[in-house]
Amino acid sequence: MHVERNRHHYPGIHHPRHRPPVRRGFAASLLLLLASAGGVVLAADFDEKLKAPLMKDAGTLRTQAQSFSARFSELEGAGAEQLITNRTLAGERFDLAWQIQQAIDTHRPLGDVSVIGLVSRGDGSYKIDLNKFPQWNRLDQSFVAILPQLNWDAFAQQLVNRGMAPNETAKLRQYVATHDARAAAGARMLPISLSFSGLVRKYDKIKRPVPDSVVLSYVYQRARADAEATREWTEGLLKSVEAQSARVLLSTLSEGEASSIWAPSDQAAGIAEILKSVRLPNFEELATAQSRGEIP
Repeated sequence: MHVERNRHHYPGIHHPRHRPPVRRGFAASLLLLLASAGGVVLAADFDEKLKAPLMKDAGTLRTQAQSFSARFSELEGAGAEQLITNRTLAGERFDLAWQIQQAIDTHRPLGDVSVIGLVSRGDGSYKIDLNKFPQWNRLDQSFVAILPQLNWDAFAQQLVNRGMAPNETAKLRQYVATHDARAAAGARMLPISLSFSGLVRKYDKIKRPVPDSVVLSYVYQRARADAEATREWTEGLLKSVEAQSARVLLSTLSEGEASSIWAPSDQAAGIAEILKSVRLPNFEELATAQSRGEIP
């Protein structure tokens, strides 16, 4: 398991203090079990047959990540936008990051992965300079975390100063005000959570332990659904304005220093926590209410 901390500084953008965007790893996903906020059906129930991807070996993973990074580089300045508008590309990045994350969580040796942007900190964690390796930057998470909290009068003026037409800033503001990213993610994750809780009850009824691999698959499917909902929300935002306006917005929120720390956490404790949560007698009621934002 690992928790990644992304640090972003956006010069000239004035917005309230907020928790920096986080690509939630296994541990964080477990602890957020009740929170609403290529080829995978993301709005469906939990699929016990769909296994979470795991690293075969360090060499294979490095090769896959290098291939992905090379294709990202070929996109030149369009790479960041493609990771928002191209579902397949975003899904490939998610699965690569998931495999790296799981290797870190389980302390499997990765070898020298600096070529793909991960620099060992000597304590089992890794740091990524997202300015040098933007293929790992989840800009969609940044958009979801930052835009709803902005002082839009001030931010709109900044966008106008960068060449965006005032009526285009109004479209962005309207989209953010009328589209709830966390509610969309909650709607995708809820059926996965509810069907998984039913599966756990079946295991309990026949007095069999729930395999760790099944729990890992559950966390993966929820995290993938969350990521896809966030990507779709951001894609809709970019498509709500003209292409040039979308590029202005992307460049504005891509500026400044950005880095991530990918660190290991206790997988066994996380699995125990998630099973404890889904076994609560009122789990379905809590999960449904929280997916709708009715309770914190």
